[in-house]
Amino acid sequence: MQKTTAYRAYAIYADYDGNAPDSGDVVLVETKALAIEVCAKLNEDPRAYVICCVDGWEHSKRWEQRPVVTEHAGVILTTFDAAMAVFED
Repeated sequence: MQKTTAYRAYAIYADYDGNAPDSGDVVLVETKALAIEVCAKLNEDPRAYVICCVDGWEHSKRWEQRPVVTEHAGVILTTFDAAMAVFED
């Protein structure tokens, strides 16, 4: 049996309400406070961040966060700037 280490993180994803499935996890951040901060910035204008679209035209209604577990510590971002860089052109 192989041992695996699990790391807790917070995933940020695009929420499409009832008209389409939510996106997959776009970015993982280290803390809930950081996830809330990033979502607050994204939600100032959720349609400005078009990393997620449905049927080529619909943008997310809002960005949300949820707790997740990953075995890859290297994908968890630890700063606001690093997380927001994922959404820049």
